[in-house]
Amino acid sequence: MENDVCSLIRERIVNLDYQPGDPLNEAKLAEELQVSRTPIREALIRLSSEKLVTIIPNSGARVSEINLHDFKALIEIRLILERGAVRMAALKANKDQIHRLEKLNMKVKQADYEDLSAMLNYDVEFHKIIREIANNIYLSDYLSIVMNQFIRIEKIVSYKPVVFQADLPKFIQALKRKDPDQTEKLIEHHLENIVKRVENYIKTI
Repeated sequence: MENDVCSLIRERIVNLDYQPGDPLNEAKLAEELQVSRTPIREALIRLSSEKLVTIIPNSGARVSEINLHDFKALIEIRLILERGAVRMAALKANKDQIHRLEKLNMKVKQADYEDLSAMLNYDVEFHKIIREIANNIYLSDYLSIVMNQFIRIEKIVSYKPVVFQADLPKFIQALKRKDPDQTEKLIEHHLENIVKRVENYIKTI
């Protein structure tokens, strides 16, 4: 139950259904999700460790703010984790896992590239598959936490992963060749686009 409650609140925060700064009242959440206050409290504590919730003593919990000016630190840690994930994936990927990426690539080819939500969802799915292929629970957990922060930022800045359509087939070929150096170069290129988009957005605020 606790995991279900936590997953649901996390999803709503990441998708901006709960906006940065919104109060998270235990009683209201318990009534809304039809559970007791205990799993709500435990979920909020867990989400605070993921930097998605801020708990203020004697005041309650709020959805954590998004500080775009701290983005540099966030991209630094994401690059470290993503490089490790794609290198592991290149060495571990089997035919079934590569086939999953090929099926995703077919969806991307048929998608409306102007649909920001759909393209972002495909990008998220790609990174999830890579984490699963890497098959390292510690790396996966930390990268998931970082990715959730990125998804919030990407939605705030209306990011569209335009290089994703071109990079995905290259990733698949690199995995087939078991080429960790190439996958690392590709993930760096893949992340350059979001960095530029956020930097340009920051200049306007």
